[in-house]
Amino acid sequence: MKKLIFGSGKVANVLLDKNSIIVPKKQCDIANKNDVLQIVKEHAPDVVINCAAITNLERCQDNMYRSYEVNTVGVINLLLASEAVNSKFVHISSGCLFDGNESPMDEGATPDPKVWYTRTKTWADEFITNYDYEDYLILRPRQLISKKPHPTNVLTKFSLMSEIHAIKEINSITCVEDFAEMINHLLDKNATGIYNCANEGTVTPHQIALGVKKYLSPNLQVYETSYEKFLETLKNRRVNTVLSLEKIKATGYTPRLASEALEWCLREYGDEK
Repeated sequence: MKKLIFGSGKVANVLLDKNSIIVPKKQCDIANKNDVLQIVKEHAPDVVINCAAITNLERCQDNMYRSYEVNTVGVINLLLASEAVNSKFVHISSGCLFDGNESPMDEGATPDPKVWYTRTKTWADEFITNYDYEDYLILRPRQLISKKPHPTNVLTKFSLMSEIHAIKEINSITCVEDFAEMINHLLDKNATGIYNCANEGTVTPHQIALGVKKYLSPNLQVYETSYEKFLETLKNRRVNTVLSLEKIKATGYTPRLASEALEWCLREYGDEK
């Protein structure tokens, strides 16, 4: 199965194999419809995977038009190019479209975007689901972690801090290495539609911080704080979200426990293999 992957972040790099080609942003601006179409037609892949996005909430808010171009318009361009060559389109969306951890959010839940970033991601999802092309996958991970250091890896972020005031609100997390398995599993099943992609169970930011202190940064000072006080320190609101995994489990995939995935990433952190 020939895969054409747009974006060069941590998910794209984990997905890379002998049958994959990565198109980094310096090679193609996905907001440029003609460039996207030219590259997709040139490679004629079986699958187009979109891993490109502007995900930093503050950057999105400060650059509203550019983040709209990449997170919404770029996704539309990739979908239309996939249709032009009859390729499956896989879009990496976000589990941050929802705000609520009292009960797991399933794929049919109505998005409740709180900030510009999640609005741009919601608009892209809505276009895909309403457009007349059914060979697509929308995948919604939540709070990506990985054994590989990366600026957007929460383990990397925490390890570079001297102190953390962390909340004890439960959240879903997605181990990037497990996410790659989920993507390949769904492709092998020729699945279509929307799927939540996370590890089983939940963890809290406080647990993650304590894990980083134990394995990566012994001098890190970890303090507990309330969600209300945490929000006061932020320019853009962060959400707490627990995702339902019943749909992906019904395909035969069994997600690893979130607590096990977190400890594995911490133990293996820095291993580039």
